[in-house]
Amino acid sequence: MKVYWYYISLILILFFKSTDLLNAQSITQIQAIKNPLQQIEAVLNLPSHFNRDTTLLKKELEPIKTLAKQHNSIPLEWAYYMLMADGYSVAFDHTNARSDQYYKYARNLIEAHPNPELEMIGNIRQGYYNFVYRKVIDAFPYFLRANDLNARIDRKKIPLPVKHYQFMASFFNHIGDQKKAVNYLHEALPFARPASRARIDLLNSIAVYLSVDNPVPEALKYLKQAMAEAQQAKDSVWIGIISGNMADYSWEAGDKKKAIELVKQNIDLSLRYHEPNDAMRANLILASWYIDQQEWQLAKKHIEASEHLMEDKPYFLKYKMDAAKSLAAISHGLGQQSKQLHYLNRYILLRDSLEKRTNIKELQKIIWESEQEKYNRALLSEAEKRQKVKSTYQFMSLLLVLIFAIVILLINRSRANIRIRNANLEREQLQLNHKKQLVDQELLILKNSLSEFTDTVRQNDITIQQLREELKKAENQNPTYIAEVKANLNALMETHIMTDDRWARFRHTFDQVYPDYLQQMKDEHAKITENDLRILALQKLELSNASMSELLCISIEGIKKAKQRLKKKLGATYSS
Repeated sequence: MKVYWYYISLILILFFKSTDLLNAQSITQIQAIKNPLQQIEAVLNLPSHFNRDTTLLKKELEPIKTLAKQHNSIPLEWAYYMLMADGYSVAFDHTNARSDQYYKYARNLIEAHPNPELEMIGNIRQGYYNFVYRKVIDAFPYFLRANDLNARIDRKKIPLPVKHYQFMASFFNHIGDQKKAVNYLHEALPFARPASRARIDLLNSIAVYLSVDNPVPEALKYLKQAMAEAQQAKDSVWIGIISGNMADYSWEAGDKKKAIELVKQNIDLSLRYHEPNDAMRANLILASWYIDQQEWQLAKKHIEASEHLMEDKPYFLKYKMDAAKSLAAISHGLGQQSKQLHYLNRYILLRDSLEKRTNIKELQKIIWESEQEKYNRALLSEAEKRQKVKSTYQFMSLLLVLIFAIVILLINRSRANIRIRNANLEREQLQLNHKKQLVDQELLILKNSLSEFTDTVRQNDITIQQLREELKKAENQNPTYIAEVKANLNALMETHIMTDDRWARFRHTFDQVYPDYLQQMKDEHAKITENDLRILALQKLELSNASMSELLCISIEGIKKAKQRLKKKLGATYSS
């Protein structure tokens, strides 16, 4: 007994060690993959089915999560959540809170780090997860979103496109939209290798879906293509399956012998390669043909073979109903009325049950159409909102641009006005400077004129004094010479004396050199006479009493008295 437990323990240890080794090898291989898309595909292809052992599930997939964190890889982390969701769905064999939670983790991750390709695949996988467990209504939103995203993604960036497009096709075929199902299969074809099982499956599925609504030649074309690739690959299972599908067309064409041979071949290959469901369907088809030929015993034999392969699951309900109907026809042919009634009764019960399911299926299709319409309305509403927001932003942008343009124009206009004002000011300044220069030049000339006048007066004073001295010395000399000196003296005196005319010219010049001087004195002191103004002007030029005496034809004593009188009139102003 101890030896027995020892061997069991040894086997378990070796099993877990081999599992760890396999997992380590898988992670190493995944790390070595440089292409990001191929790396995600390698992760998604890892086993996630560990029956109900969720502890082993977490242990086996934990290295993927660690690898994603080490490399800060959003796609790897997303793939980890997908595998965990799959693993829990297998463990519970139904939809469950843990799978839903992992799908939510993946969805939140993609919302934070947008990736339309992974978003679409995530929706396909969650939709198919609900669809597999016949929660078709719950699957609608995910397939709707995936269908919408499909028009906006780069198909070359999708991980495992064949597998995921087959999920989409299966769903649309189930709800009766074979056209869309075929379209998705066509989109998957370029990604399937020639003569591979995946490509053969796609071609066969296209033929099956087309046979629902399309003429026979179109479906038969794809079946022949699938058969050619199955034969090229020497894939006996698919050769058998496709033979069975092609048998229907041979039967309808009237080649019944060939049709029966093809179906028998299908049954043989399906049983040999463990495809019981296909063998079950083929037996039913063959039985119906033997009934048509009234080969009752052969028909019964194949019905019994078919029933032997059926399971107690909803999927087989339709085939059980067909079997009951065929057994009723066989009993009628053999004259066994009681058995015929028994099988007819079973057939009716199964038909009623199936009709309920068919009604549910029709209801699902209606709901799908309703959901699709609702989804499209939501998209349209969202598009309208986006357009409204966009229009608002465009209007605000245009308004801001307009305001900015107006501000720029005002600034430019203001600058232009400033430039014009500056130019005018500069011009005026130049004009003023020019005028000032002219005035300064004129004033300088006048000052020079006054200075010359003063110098002339002083020089004349000296000359007059000299002439007078000469007259005194020449009293006893030649009378002619004395007459000549007197003439010169008189001539000089005439030019030297300030007459009224000379005073007017002198005052004009004086007022320009000393503006408002005389006028201010006259305005402030009303008693000042014209002679007083002459004294003030000559005094301003700093002429001596003698010079003023000669100019005004007044004695020096007269000049002194005139100054005294003027001092009394002016008071304190005189000294200043």
